[in-house]
Amino acid sequence: MENLLYGLPKIHKPCPHPLRPVVSAIGGPTYNMSRFLSKQLAPLARSEYNVRNSNELVEFVTQLTLPEDHIVLSLDVISLFTKVPIDLALTEIDRRYTELQEHTTVGKNELVKLLVEFCLTSGYFQFEGRTYIQKYGIAMGSPISPVVADLVMNRAVDVILERSSLRIFFVRKYVDDLLLAVHRDDVPEILEQFNGFHHSIQFTMELEVDGKLPYLDVTLHRDETGSITTVWYSKPSSSQRMLNFYSKHPRNMILNVARNLMTRVRSLTTKPGVCPDTIIRGVLKKNSFPNGVIQNLLSGGGFTVPPRTRDPGGEGIKYHAITHIPGITERVKKEINNKVEGVRITLKPALPNRRLVTALKDRLPVEHKKDVVYDVPCGACPKRYIGTTSQLLKHRMQKHKSDCRLPIRNEHVTTLCHPTAQTGHQFKLSEATILDQHRDDTVRNILECFWIRKEFPLLVNKRTDFDSVSHVYAPLLDRANAP
Repeated sequence: MENLLYGLPKIHKPCPHPLRPVVSAIGGPTYNMSRFLSKQLAPLARSEYNVRNSNELVEFVTQLTLPEDHIVLSLDVISLFTKVPIDLALTEIDRRYTELQEHTTVGKNELVKLLVEFCLTSGYFQFEGRTYIQKYGIAMGSPISPVVADLVMNRAVDVILERSSLRIFFVRKYVDDLLLAVHRDDVPEILEQFNGFHHSIQFTMELEVDGKLPYLDVTLHRDETGSITTVWYSKPSSSQRMLNFYSKHPRNMILNVARNLMTRVRSLTTKPGVCPDTIIRGVLKKNSFPNGVIQNLLSGGGFTVPPRTRDPGGEGIKYHAITHIPGITERVKKEINNKVEGVRITLKPALPNRRLVTALKDRLPVEHKKDVVYDVPCGACPKRYIGTTSQLLKHRMQKHKSDCRLPIRNEHVTTLCHPTAQTGHQFKLSEATILDQHRDDTVRNILECFWIRKEFPLLVNKRTDFDSVSHVYAPLLDRANAP
């Protein structure tokens, strides 16, 4: 089992910062099933109240004129995922199953009772080496969780609007954040009505102040006429840090991050008298952008991204990322992109930012890792064996142990087993170490060949194990091998 619990600090909350619990479900026993079910249930999560992003919200609110006696407020669920009632979610899926029939071939009983209930009630995870089960709510990190949470929130809004006599001008929802325009006299009741939907789903409320209310990454401004305008917003806890202009990233990547910021600020700022370029200039200066580069960006000059095109055959262009080496890879990229049809080269930094950040998850024991290139030492001499596997390392070692039993019945077993039987090598399978790790089989096989070529004099592997490595890499490998 690879479901690992870790916490993301909510730095926008007052100290001490609470943690948002997340279960990393990738590779877990129900991960693929949850992915399948999230697609099956997606039609049920659609709602007239939903907004997909801030741009859609801005487009909606800027066309409204609020009645004079209404104000704008927001409601936020406290820890939605861990408070979602599973029985309510299952009931709602069962009630609306007819809406899914044209989208799925899975029967109601199999979908609700066997699959969804199984995924939602199998919330096992590990923390500090111990195994736990989540007794209530759904896990943040499972593919099915956002769909189920959205489903329950939609039901809550529907029920409250149907039963309530509150004068609500509009409702919009983004996951667990609600935006409403309500009559001033109904404000004291609004929180009570929403908190009365279910005892486990409780809301907090924020009212507009001086006609202003932050929601998502915009600030809504209501004027005396009832019209709403918007300004791009970042929380007070935000450092507004992005890629520094002088960081060791490809220049086009740095400029594209700046351009994305410009597009976002300009599209979300609609209030007259507020200049989005002034906001953009301030953020870029905090990230060491020179004045000349800022002016060039704001005026529309500089690097532009070619649109992603498709070849006449209808298949998309294939993109390949190579590590950025200043002064070299830019020219390689230009040559390949201009001269090789159907291929586009992109650049990635040599040192990803994630290497500079403290790991939040428990480290997996070596034997629980998969998609690895591994090294097994011999206990009787300095020889070693290098191999690769997509399985958990402990399962691969168990297979080696089984294959090495005398007499060897399978002629296709690895070279680790033949020396064991013929020369008395005693490989310590329990002391296997990991040399490399990659999910892509082709990349991992190439890495295995490189390691075998590099360490060959000390290995029991056959020379044919690295025949696929081009001879042009031999000088590099020899240099790496040099003392």
